[in-house]
Amino acid sequence: MSSQTFRFIVSPSTDVYYNLAAESHFLHHTSENLFLFWQSESAVVCGKHQNLCAEINYAACGALGIKAARRVSGGGTVYHDLGNLNFAFIQDLGTTLDKAVNYKRFLEPIRQALATLGIESTYSERDDLLYKGLKFSGNAQHIFQQQKRVLHHGTLLLNANIHNLGKALKTDGIYQDKAVKSNRSAVTNLGVHHPELNEITKTIEQLSQALIPLLQAQASSIAPEEHQAIIALRNEKFCTDEWILGYSPNYKHQREFTIDNHTYHLNMEVTKGLITQFVLCDSNLSPVWAEACKQVIDKPINPNTFALAFAETALSSPQHHLHFF
Repeated sequence: MSSQTFRFIVSPSTDVYYNLAAESHFLHHTSENLFLFWQSESAVVCGKHQNLCAEINYAACGALGIKAARRVSGGGTVYHDLGNLNFAFIQDLGTTLDKAVNYKRFLEPIRQALATLGIESTYSERDDLLYKGLKFSGNAQHIFQQQKRVLHHGTLLLNANIHNLGKALKTDGIYQDKAVKSNRSAVTNLGVHHPELNEITKTIEQLSQALIPLLQAQASSIAPEEHQAIIALRNEKFCTDEWILGYSPNYKHQREFTIDNHTYHLNMEVTKGLITQFVLCDSNLSPVWAEACKQVIDKPINPNTFALAFAETALSSPQHHLHFF
């Protein structure tokens, strides 16, 4: 880790879009080294280059109140809730981008801080953090090449809802695309092994006390003008369907679903965030709701597109529209 000091912030927000926007703001619009702890209400966050619909069960997430989000870094999809602690390092790389992607450079302080709480962890082959062979921390990096800055962020599973995690990340149907796929691993909550960690606020305080000297950091907070810039970025980008759903690589999708004891078959293609093919067939493979299907062509992939097109059909219930992706 650099000898330069870090600004150390614990985010006051539990909004996933705000915190993703904060990471992006500090990466692109500051020149300082920064460490950020944050939590969010239930959410699934996919990597920048992933097909979100192929990574999560959109219908299940909607039913469970789990928000869908996309971050600026690559890597796989992760689940967040208030039993999960997220961390981010933002740092200048100096004059070169050689060996810029270096996970252990940032994970070692986390590992050392956990050790002060009696938690001995190891690295996986992919540089995830493991406790007794089970993953509790997934990580990703993004390089801002223009300014030679790096964002490294990761998760710490402390007391997350593993049941909801499983439901959120279990997809339906078949997806054909060239998107980056997640590598699923067996995971564990550290709080199962160390129940004292389930007091998340206290755990954040203890980890902060350990990390601040390790990073030569100074405790700080988000300034009012930074807060306003982050809110603007949140609203303009991170919570929009254009970013969350529309940024996915081109894909083809097939699935079956049953409504009122009738089985239907869907064939859909999405190109640059727009629906370019959409055909629904019944169990005899005869097209159904052809007019409604035509209405979604060249429209953006999002729930509102389907709600408008199918408003006068038997699929007018919002829950039914979620069967499409």
